[in-house]
Amino acid sequence: MEWLRANECPTGGMYAHPGAANLFPEITGYLIPTLLGYGEDALATRLVKWLLRVQTRNGSYRGPSGISHVFDTGQVLRGLLSTIDIVEGTFEASKRAARYLYGSMKNGGQDGFGVDAVWLKLYGKTIPKSSHLYVLPPFQQAAELLNEPKYSPTGERCLEHYVNDRDSLRLSTLTHFLGYELEALIDLSWSEKALPVLEKLRNSQDNEGGVPAMGGASWVCTPGLAQLAVCWYKVGDRDPADRAMKWLESHQTRSGGFLGSYGPQASYFPDTELPWAAKFYLDANLLRRQETHEDKDSQ
Repeated sequence: MEWLRANECPTGGMYAHPGAANLFPEITGYLIPTLLGYGEDALATRLVKWLLRVQTRNGSYRGPSGISHVFDTGQVLRGLLSTIDIVEGTFEASKRAARYLYGSMKNGGQDGFGVDAVWLKLYGKTIPKSSHLYVLPPFQQAAELLNEPKYSPTGERCLEHYVNDRDSLRLSTLTHFLGYELEALIDLSWSEKALPVLEKLRNSQDNEGGVPAMGGASWVCTPGLAQLAVCWYKVGDRDPADRAMKWLESHQTRSGGFLGSYGPQASYFPDTELPWAAKFYLDANLLRRQETHEDKDSQ
């Protein structure tokens, strides 16, 4: 948590990583529920107020390229929705962001979200379009909190589109992006689709708790491993989650952060501490604490 506080820009928002020149609305947005879970209301409020200032006129949020993206907007929506009762202006900002997402769906959600040319050029070869599943939990939450019932059926059609996409839930996908898919399915009550993949990943876990970054890799993607721990805790599979956490804690840097990857030929930000790695570790730790308390209560 100290590491995250140090990565906040004095004028608002979270840096993409220490020493970066640009701020990252996506990361800033989905950090907010995590911060609230740890009682960091003051930091969460500052981040939300910055997000209110940088929202574009059409309700979207820009990525590092300066172009608005569906994924980034969806993650900011998580933060906005979590502070509707805390920060003035978040209700209207949430409405604008959700309206942008709704308008970005193709054929009423049957063909998923429309992906712009910039996104395809920057990420199309490395990030499956099905990672947009992670946009759907906050979108469906918005349908309820913003009283927009028309969003729910489009969100369901969008969900079915990505579940049936040939590139979804592949073990050859970097665990960071695969983790987005798996957690979204769990949160959307489609755990039956996630469980077989989580079982295969559990079987690939080494004795120290690491999981290959992708099929056949000799290195570990740090945020991806933390996301798998989140998923395992959420489905009640505690053993691989605990072992993943042990691996993460043994690789935490002295500053409190986590490098993007570790191991031979590691290629996902191996020399950079990432705020999203810290975020997912903290999420998993909250779930671990909850499970521990539930075990004590049952005794």
